Amino acid sequence: MMSDYQCDVVCHNEAQVARVRQHLDALPMLDVTSILKALADVNRAKIIRALCVEEELCVCDLACILDISIANTSSHLRKLHKQGLVKSRREGKMVYYGLDHDLAEQIMTLSLKHLEVTV
Repeated sequence: MMSDYQCDVVCHNEAQVARVRQHLDALPMLDVTSILKALADVNRAKIIRALCVEEELCVCDLACILDISIANTSSHLRKLHKQGLVKSRREGKMVYYGLDHDLAEQIMTLSLKHLEVTV
């Protein structure tokens, strides 16, 4: 169906294209996509949402909330931690996780608002 909307011009506004390319080249787009990939999993999104509701949760409680194994939960938390979205705190044998900053919460809130879900 897209063939009906083909553009016959190779580059309409070269100055505009160059300006946008220069702007995009100056941004860490691979880092941005890494963050979005980390959030693009239903269990990791649920972890972020759970940590929006509760300031801190231990791995075992998160596993119960998600109804998945502790090992699987830990794997998801490692990916989120690697992207700087969650932080951990050890208390004895227990490890507690919380949001590292408000970026993940803002993305979650905006996504739910976009879907018109009450947060």
